[in-house]
Amino acid sequence: MEIKPIVIIAAMQEESDFLINKLKNAKCENVGKYKFYEGFINNYPVVICESLVMSINAAIATHIAIEKYNPIAILNEGTAGAHEKTIHKGDIVIGEKCINITSCKTPNKKAGEGSNSLDWKLVNFISGEENKLEYQYGDKRLINIAKQVTYTEGMVYFGTIGSGDVWNNEIDRILWLNREYKTLCEEMEGIAVYTVANNFNIPVLGIRIISNNEILGEEFDKNLGLKSQEFTYELILKMIQEKYLDKLV
Repeated sequence: MEIKPIVIIAAMQEESDFLINKLKNAKCENVGKYKFYEGFINNYPVVICESLVMSINAAIATHIAIEKYNPIAILNEGTAGAHEKTIHKGDIVIGEKCINITSCKTPNKKAGEGSNSLDWKLVNFISGEENKLEYQYGDKRLINIAKQVTYTEGMVYFGTIGSGDVWNNEIDRILWLNREYKTLCEEMEGIAVYTVANNFNIPVLGIRIISNNEILGEEFDKNLGLKSQEFTYELILKMIQEKYLDKLV
């Protein structure tokens, strides 16, 4: 039986270069604008995809990865901005759930009545059904593996990742998302990766290093992408060495 690879989706070079360098016998294949690096970690096949930034790119790249490689699991790692005062740069968020923070329905307002994003509601638009909020879920088995990874450079939080094509700098908006939807952080690709993976019944998990906290004035540092890769690498070793992959089949 052909061995199904682990696929890693990362948007930028700063979120993928460490892992690419860990691949043995690596080769790169381009599909459109998307780069797929194929190789081995501890003799197990791993594919690392540089998906580019934003959800549309992540959705396309994830679909290509599923069709091309038939992965046993998909890991989506990279950077994110914090949504809580207690979460700092260097901390890690594991996405038990993921929510689309740019899928909104606004209240009815007439011309001249203005606009207030704190009045908007997050919903999923489903043809023929009433608008409702739906979460995308990380795989429980992968979550349990992640809980066994040692990380000494910050805290590790498990909860909801907010995701969408937006960079929130409005503190009230950030705190509102945290209060209303329990988001721990925000980024731009996770909702696409989770949705596509869940639609194809592929186990998926998001790993996000906190690169900035606008609430606390902790400025963005893209170099922290190295830390999410290091955590993901240790997670992959756990998956391989302790035979957790057998349980994903």
